[in-house]
Amino acid sequence: MSDDIRNLLDRVERPQLTIRDIRVTPITYRPADGSPIHECGPVILSKRDESIVEIWTEEGLKGIGPGAAGDAQHSYDHLVGKNPYDLLGTEILPGIDVACWDLVGRALGQPVYRLLALDIEPDPSVHVYASGGVMWTYYDRGDGSSWGAQALIEEALHYKELGFDTFKWRPGTDWQEAGIDPHKLGEICRQLREAVGPSFRLGLEKKGYDSWTFEECLTIAPIIDELAFYFFEQPMGDEGPTQFADYRTLKERMPRVMLWGGERFRTYEEAEPWIREGVYDAVQSDCLHMGLTQNWRVAQRARAAGVKMVPHNWSTSLGTMCNAHLVAATGGHMCEFFMYPSDFRYGLFKEPYRPHQSRITLGNEPGFGMELIDDFAEKFPYMPGPNTLANPRFPHAWARAQEREQAVCARYRS
Repeated sequence: MSDDIRNLLDRVERPQLTIRDIRVTPITYRPADGSPIHECGPVILSKRDESIVEIWTEEGLKGIGPGAAGDAQHSYDHLVGKNPYDLLGTEILPGIDVACWDLVGRALGQPVYRLLALDIEPDPSVHVYASGGVMWTYYDRGDGSSWGAQALIEEALHYKELGFDTFKWRPGTDWQEAGIDPHKLGEICRQLREAVGPSFRLGLEKKGYDSWTFEECLTIAPIIDELAFYFFEQPMGDEGPTQFADYRTLKERMPRVMLWGGERFRTYEEAEPWIREGVYDAVQSDCLHMGLTQNWRVAQRARAAGVKMVPHNWSTSLGTMCNAHLVAATGGHMCEFFMYPSDFRYGLFKEPYRPHQSRITLGNEPGFGMELIDDFAEKFPYMPGPNTLANPRFPHAWARAQEREQAVCARYRS
């Protein structure tokens, strides 16, 4: 266990708790009408598979956390009889770690964000941004809905009307099929900026299921810099230190635009070089994938280095729950709030977080203070099988995009 985690735990009282049972339940959201939840790059996503972690103690408490659907395949009997506090900082499933923090907070009568706040006053008003842009297409679907730049503009204006001040989007469906290149995308960026106004923040992300090449990045960078975009997110992925030189060159081309990344980090050790070298202006590691304890450690390192913390959050409201508490506790900058079609956003909790004026306000309830609906397993029954499919309009495009992405990755293999 690292010294900083030990220091954190030494300052949190150890409650007398004993784990009685652990259950990990896989769940699926699939639109009833069969429509996709992403129509992005060369693919469509037909559904979203996740899981919910629940831990009960002999003392009558229950803690909850987010997980991946595959987590339900494992046995956790070896953790029964242990104190949840003693599992923190050990090698456990990220969702188990999150649920243990919920239990510790409930036992101590403190919200998790207060337990995690070491040397700063926590801020329970968490700034969130609208993350979407995965349903606009370069082609007319033939259903009467908008498409092209107009669809993207309508989505952005809708989020602005909802009170969000920042919108992150993905650069449309397959470029090769649509005849799109960075210059043409730049014109769409310009139309979007003109529509939303100068003060509304815009973020541009990696292509959907395809990487930007270094040359494409260098072309778009001065365009989004001129248009005062807020950030450009991991366009070439989080491949590692071999990317640092190219990412620094990219940052020189867009001095007013931040470079964000890190959603693929799974350990503190992966994140630390990016923070130490100042490559990413904001790090986006996610409690769903890393657990709350390890991501707290990343956030502490980032704050010490002057790097912003903006957790990736693209799964369920349980991810929003733990990532928001992390931001509140560590002086984090913002938290992603997923806005693609999904009942996982508001349908899992009895009283879900709902942003108001781009903020989620955390309460003072013990633990995370959140209660699941009673019938979540019946409302969202697990549906095994693949969720990522080639877009039927051009089924050959996915293999072609995978080849491009592999070529980008190969550039940075050491």
